[in-house]
Amino acid sequence: MEQAVLDQGAGKFGKGAYSLKLLGGFEQSVFEYAGEDGSRFVLKFLDAAKYQKADIIRELTWMAHLAGHGLRIAESVTSREGLLIEEVAHEGQLFYVVAFTIAPGQPLTDLESDASVIERWGRGLGRMHALGKHDSAALLHQMGFAHWNSHPIYTDEFPDAAGEKVHARWKEYLKELSSLPQNPQGYGIVHNDLHHRNFYIHDGDIVFFDFGDVGYHWYAYDIAISIYHAVQTVPGPRKAEFASRFCDALLTGYLQEHTLSNDWIKRIPFFIDFRNVYSFVYFSKYVNWHELDGRTRNYLAGMKADIEAGTPVVHLPIS
Repeated sequence: MEQAVLDQGAGKFGKGAYSLKLLGGFEQSVFEYAGEDGSRFVLKFLDAAKYQKADIIRELTWMAHLAGHGLRIAESVTSREGLLIEEVAHEGQLFYVVAFTIAPGQPLTDLESDASVIERWGRGLGRMHALGKHDSAALLHQMGFAHWNSHPIYTDEFPDAAGEKVHARWKEYLKELSSLPQNPQGYGIVHNDLHHRNFYIHDGDIVFFDFGDVGYHWYAYDIAISIYHAVQTVPGPRKAEFASRFCDALLTGYLQEHTLSNDWIKRIPFFIDFRNVYSFVYFSKYVNWHELDGRTRNYLAGMKADIEAGTPVVHLPIS
C-alpha cells in the first residue's frame, strides 16, 4: 500500500509523530498505530473499489450491538473529526479508513489443551447468533445485511486457476446450499470468519474482532468455520481425534447460548467441506500464485487434489 495513503489515514485518526506496524489482513491492509503521545490503536484500510461504505456502517453497528449486550469486542475509535469512517484518496484511488482499540490479551496458540477456552469460544459464537434474533436487532435486519451468495466470489466468473474439476464440485455445493431452508431456526446474521486469529484471550475471557464478513448465512456454517480452521493447526494423524474433542467442546458452549436442532448440527461436516472448497476458490480468485512460496503452493495443490477426489477435510462422529 502506498505510503501516502497510510500517512493520510494515520493523520485522520492520530496526531504528532507516529509509526505504523503491519499486522496483516488478507490484503495486508491492517496496521497498528503507535503515537509519540502513547496512543495506540488498529487502523484498517479498505479499498472503495471493493468495499461499500454502507457495508462498513453495518459492520460497526453490529459490533456496537454485540458490545451493548455483554460481548467483549474491540471498540471503534473515532477520528480527529469525530467520525467512525474516514476517506483518503491518492492518485485516483479511494480508501475508507476505520480504527479500533487494540484488543487486550493474546492470541490462542494452543487449541488442544484447554477445553474450557473452546467452550467459551462456542458460547461467544452462540451468543452472537442469539443476539441476531433479539428484539432490539430488528433495526439491524432492516439495514440490509448481505446474504450468503451476494459476495463477488459467487456472482463473478469462476476463476480459471481453480480448474474445471473444482468448478464442478463448487457447483454441486452451491446447488445443495440453494436448496437449504433459510428459516430463523437455522439461518441468520453470522460472524462468517470466527477462526482463532480473530479473537484474543484476556483474563480468561474472549475479546472478539474483525467483523468485516458479517452477513446472513447458516448458523451451522459459522460453527463449521471455527472447526475447519482449528483443524488446520493439527498434523494429519491427530486430526480426527482433535476435531472430535474440539467439536464437542465448541458445541457444549454454543448450545448454552443458542438452540440449534440436531438436523442442523448433522450438516456441520458438509459445511466444513464447503469451507474448504470456498477457501481454495477464494485463493484462486484473489491471490497471485506466482508470488506464493513453494510451501504455500504445495499446500494449495494438496487442497485441490482432495477437493477433486471428494476427500472430507476430517471425519466427525456427528449423527
